[in-house]
Amino acid sequence: MAVLRMLKEGRTQRGIAAAIWGAADVARHWAADGWMRSQVRRWIAKARALDGGGWRDHVPR
Repeated sequence: MAVLRMLKEGRTQRGIAAAIWGAADVARHWAADGWMRSQVRRWIAKARALDGGGWRDHVPR
């Protein structure tokens, strides 16, 4: 997962957003309580959950 890789590289939430949407859009739309940061935080939570074994929940038994 790209978000997990970027986290392991040490990127910040804003840095992850810039890699996905581009620096210009991040400069325009980034806010502490904005939609863009919220989306990145959801992706980070999902990436950590999947990395922690949550991927098993998506495999048929």
